[in-house]
Amino acid sequence: MKRIDKVYEKLRDICLKQLKNDGKISGCSAIDLAKELSIHRSNASSDLNKLFKDGKVSKIEGKPVLYCIKSDELNKNINPIEIDAFSRVIGSNLSLKNAVQQAKAAIMYPPHGLHTLLLGETGTGKSMFAEIMYEYAKEIGRIKRNAPFVTFNCADYANNPQLLMSQLFGVKKGAYTGADKDRAGLVEKADGGILFLDEVHRLPPEGQEMLFYLIDKGLYRHLGESEAQYRANILIICATTENVESVLLKTFTRRIPMIIKLPALADRTYEERFEIIKSFFRVEASIINTDIMITSNALKALLLYDCPNNIGQLKSDIKLCCAKAYLGYMMKRDKDVCVHSEDLPEYVRRGLFRYKEFKDKIDKFITGDIIKFSAGDSISNAQDVRKEFNFYEALEEKRKVLESKGLDEKDIKLIMSLDIETYLKKYLQEIDKNNIEELYKVVDKKIVDIVEDFLIDASKKLNRQFSNKILYGLSMHVASSIERILSGKDIENHQLENIKRLYKNEFGVANSLREKVQREFNINIPDDEVGFVTMFLCLDEETNNKDERVGIVVAMHGEAAATSITEVSNRLLGENHAVGYNMPLDQKPEIALNNLTEIIKRIDRGRGVLLLVDMGSLVLFGDMIYERTGIPIKTVEMVSTPMVLEATRKALLNASLDEVYNAAVTLSPYIGRIYKDSFKFEEGLKKNVIITACITGEGTAVKLKSMLEKNLDLKEKDIDIIPIDIENKREFKRKIQNIKAEKNILAVVSAIDPEDESILYISTKDIFDSNKFSALSNKIRSLNNFDLINNMKDVINENVDIDAQRYIQAFKDFYVSLLNEGINLDDDILIGLILHLACAVERVSKGEELIHIKDSKNIIKNNLERFNIIKKALTTITKSFNIIISDDEVANIMKLVYSL
Repeated sequence: MKRIDKVYEKLRDICLKQLKNDGKISGCSAIDLAKELSIHRSNASSDLNKLFKDGKVSKIEGKPVLYCIKSDELNKNINPIEIDAFSRVIGSNLSLKNAVQQAKAAIMYPPHGLHTLLLGETGTGKSMFAEIMYEYAKEIGRIKRNAPFVTFNCADYANNPQLLMSQLFGVKKGAYTGADKDRAGLVEKADGGILFLDEVHRLPPEGQEMLFYLIDKGLYRHLGESEAQYRANILIICATTENVESVLLKTFTRRIPMIIKLPALADRTYEERFEIIKSFFRVEASIINTDIMITSNALKALLLYDCPNNIGQLKSDIKLCCAKAYLGYMMKRDKDVCVHSEDLPEYVRRGLFRYKEFKDKIDKFITGDIIKFSAGDSISNAQDVRKEFNFYEALEEKRKVLESKGLDEKDIKLIMSLDIETYLKKYLQEIDKNNIEELYKVVDKKIVDIVEDFLIDASKKLNRQFSNKILYGLSMHVASSIERILSGKDIENHQLENIKRLYKNEFGVANSLREKVQREFNINIPDDEVGFVTMFLCLDEETNNKDERVGIVVAMHGEAAATSITEVSNRLLGENHAVGYNMPLDQKPEIALNNLTEIIKRIDRGRGVLLLVDMGSLVLFGDMIYERTGIPIKTVEMVSTPMVLEATRKALLNASLDEVYNAAVTLSPYIGRIYKDSFKFEEGLKKNVIITACITGEGTAVKLKSMLEKNLDLKEKDIDIIPIDIENKREFKRKIQNIKAEKNILAVVSAIDPEDESILYISTKDIFDSNKFSALSNKIRSLNNFDLINNMKDVINENVDIDAQRYIQAFKDFYVSLLNEGINLDDDILIGLILHLACAVERVSKGEELIHIKDSKNIIKNNLERFNIIKKALTTITKSFNIIISDDEVANIMKLVYSL
């Protein structure tokens, strides 16, 4: 290092030390610096003068001449580890970079810093910025660690100038009516620190004049005092939302040399806005001490909506939507606090209409369908969290107060804005008789016998037969209810009155089961529980209505485009099933959204709706309407007449929503491929779970969970079981979809079919059937092998001339068929089989002959059953590539699989 560099570094260290110890930079002479470095005085003087000419140091004339580092140079060389108050500010290196540099310069400027005026719209964070300037001043030693930071909002006393100035400067006894004693002002309290004047434009002219006298002389007078003066050493930071030239005296603004403008939220980058949103959600998560989830659409809306009151409004909107989500979590007993689009005010949801325009800028922040903010994440200011008003505790307290006043459930639900829909109206498939001994393993035989006798009696009284599913489900439910009552827990049925009114006969019959159980177990069973038993008695009567088909809605821009397509489709198919909605080009998206919501609510028959759209904002409406209504909706864009015809035809055949959707997607291969590929990729990243569900609470679901844990090897595979309750069909589907958004659901074990073809469904009764239960066991065993199969994609892609993606998917289907036949392969054989089959597909596709094996006819004859298993399993591959695999090759594959 050159000598001049050593001189500069030593002077910098001395200036920093002076700042920390004395709160100001007093400078250093050439003699003192020469002593510090053990160099000759003339050399030190020469180097300092060169640094002065280069503009790196300042010179303070006097005897001796003193040198100090310039504030901007000092700022560049400050160790960020030592001085980091501004590093915690979101955007300090982006839109706030200039403001931060100005603020640092204002604080560091010798000898006492520069008075500062902060400009910015309401809610841009001026008060927070002033506090950070104060923290920074303490960190670098400009003011003492215990120096005061005094805040005064001039608007609080704007209508009483005398009182305002007395608050600021203090008052002499008798200065005005009511001034009965001497009182110190805020200027005196801020001595040695910083005085922050918010909304300074509300300070009257005489107050401004008294302030610039303080700025010029460091002196002030109490109100009502003409002679005595008081000294104060303070740094003033002012803030205003107004035009400075029109609201402040020029003589005042001339004395505020540093003016810092803070940008509006709309002028900040989306990176900053996302970080701000994230920080607010983390604060809320810390307050309620649990994770907060947010749907991708809700996050998009928060990133894009017009927020005129800036960060302050954004904070309020986030707090309110978290409160609404927490209300649902508290009352519905959901697993997570999840913010949906419906939890946002309408003006926030309008932000979604800008998504297409800004998609490229915000998609990097949307990491999945559900984004999680954890309470455990770091929060910039923990004190702010502790000071926050805990709205969530207030909600809980409110509910307790309502209950203590004896309000019935109807009033509580109304007041707490909880909307519970009608209970289960779900078709239950007929299931075969199982071994009753299996049921005895999980439910006390006494309970099963009581329930069985009750159902025999009930079938006579109600003139209907009850299937085994009712025996199994009701037995497990009664066992859970008895445990709950014995443990002192309440049983609540929010639809009790409706059940009594709609099912009078069934409710009367259900009472007989209550009497039997009460006598046998010496407990009191409430009417709420009788209501649940009534629901079981009605389940077999609730069959699918033939009119409950998937709804078809076509929405397009223009005056008649959508209705023209649906009219053609309905005429050709002979039924008026598809519904068209024309969106005029000048119609606002909000109006179209409301209209489509009403149409979908009107046509939904419980099986969901397929929304076929052309482009633009209509593409987003499906998710938004689902979040408003809970109706399952799938959307396909780039609609065409053939697509509407095929989708409507499928719907008329009572196909499921997934089947209708897939039929439409096949006529739009580009969309279908993107959807399927991205779905498979996301699925591979999610944690594997199994859902157990019960219509009457989590008790039976927990029992199912316990039984699965005993019979399946779940810990080694890192698989969780999530027990949930089912309030109604729509709520059940919504819960499944919410879980599916962040987890890979291997199976749902429930009396209710979730009607999702991507999820293995096992009836509660099937868990006692070893053959049906094996499908889940095989799926669990295959998890690791599926990873291996996926990893072979690149190998196939590089070495075999076929579509590797299509082949791997087809091979997985082939492998599942083997698993269902009880065939398990070790890794070496599996890898060999993947490569062998890929090469076979390549050769057949190119018309080349496969290797002929000797005595293939005898091998097939002696292993005919195995041969048929392999041939059937291979159909997934032959259909995918439109090829025919010879019996010789099937025999060859059979030898590999069975190690013959």
